[in-house]
Amino acid sequence: MGSDGDVIRLRLPAEQFSRQLIRLAVYLVASRMDFDLSCLEDLRIAVDEASNYAVIHSPHNTALHVEIEPSKEYLEIILTSQLAENGESRSVMPESFSRMIMESVVDGFDLQRDESTCRISLRKRRPD
Repeated sequence: MGSDGDVIRLRLPAEQFSRQLIRLAVYLVASRMDFDLSCLEDLRIAVDEASNYAVIHSPHNTALHVEIEPSKEYLEIILTSQLAENGESRSVMPESFSRMIMESVVDGFDLQRDESTCRISLRKRRPD
């Protein structure tokens, strides 16, 4: 990777296909940071859950914003999306289950929701 602190930014449609692009981008960055296969799989699971959560809770025809930030100590992935009006979602999975999965595979997880925005932050420590 270039210097620490480089941020990769993606703006994608809030659609299921975008999840594959996010996973691929995170995989490429993490593999360049020397994450082993186990850590790469943890990241895949976390990114899959986070991006799915963001997509299913956002209105149709909106954007999903992704920031992938490698550093000396960790890899951070932030997904931001609009929330559907009145808390409506396209989800059938309980929020608590998705949260539990993400918390179990990354070192840092944060989900922030306000009236119109959802922000999910994932952090995975860099291998020694």
